Amino acid sequence: MMKDYDVELPEATEFLELSAHHQDECAIRSRQTLMQLLSKAWNTYTKLGTVLSFADRFASCFWGCHGREHVIESLVGRTTSSARAAIRLIEFGHYDEALALTRNIGEIGNLMHLFFTSPSEIRRWLDLPKKKQRSEFAPMEVRKALERLGSIVPYDQSSYSKLSEVAIHPNPSTKPQTHNLYTIPTLGGFYQEKGQVVCINELAWAVATVVGPAAKIAILDRSKAEAIVQATIELVESIDTQEEDTQEITGSSDCLFTKSIWVDCNL
Repeated sequence: MMKDYDVELPEATEFLELSAHHQDECAIRSRQTLMQLLSKAWNTYTKLGTVLSFADRFASCFWGCHGREHVIESLVGRTTSSARAAIRLIEFGHYDEALALTRNIGEIGNLMHLFFTSPSEIRRWLDLPKKKQRSEFAPMEVRKALERLGSIVPYDQSSYSKLSEVAIHPNPSTKPQTHNLYTIPTLGGFYQEKGQVVCINELAWAVATVVGPAAKIAILDRSKAEAIVQATIELVESIDTQEEDTQEITGSSDCLFTKSIWVDCNL
């Protein structure tokens, strides 16, 4: 049963301003505490910045334009834009929404890996009528194609479904922003250490699955391509695959618990 604390809640623009205030406060704490986390989390964050810097230059033809189709550049551009938005969402405490963008990047990662594994698929993707393009290169079909080729699948059925369940598709167990020790649902604007670490690692992997293969198949100066690939390798190596087993060190869950008196944990 929800308790009535007799608090007058803001509405209209006042509510939106309050929401933005909570997001700004969460962003400050996110930045201040990131360096206090395990060195791997900070290391991954900084290396992600480097890869996104390369990707931004790559997508915008910073090093010169080859004058041909910009399919790979466009996919990298969407990845870069989505990743930068996801980082802001992570800072604001909107972890589920960041994971939703990460899943979208993962779809591009599988597609890019298919193009890298079977270059002829790029031309087929471009030339197919829109309806067939949507069906034959749907996320599930791309995964199946990679499996038939005996290739690594950056986002297999299990990992893709996990992100979809948490961040995209509603289900009976859906609870927003429960990235804390007490599984307290929130609506964003509250810092959660687990959410920050998990989202950074997931985003780093997703970005790497796109940018690494893209650099290898794009029309790029060899030295630039090698630099991008090396930065991507370093990013992947920095990811902490054991982050969910890591003990919380910032006390974010306890802070969330004491501040969230409006949450009825019996629901």
